[in-house]
Amino acid sequence: MAEKLNIKVTIEDIPLPLTVSSAEEEKIYRDAASLIQHRIQRLRDLYPSLPSERYYYVMAMLNTAVDAVKAAERIDTAPYI
Repeated sequence: MAEKLNIKVTIEDIPLPLTVSSAEEEKIYRDAASLIQHRIQRLRDLYPSLPSERYYYVMAMLNTAVDAVKAAERIDTAPYI
């Protein structure tokens, strides 16, 4: 049985301890954390005067969820003939 890896990713100076099952999964989490951090920064650049930092976090979550929904809709599960 494969060993679990304990890693830590950081988003907005918040360290998030995680347990992953492989180096490939670790890369996915690190890439995802980087994506979120870049989205938050891009939103700060586009909308510098939002009333609270929470707006940037929620907008980044919404953008990420929209991307996930679009990707799920693109998945073709029809049988190949």
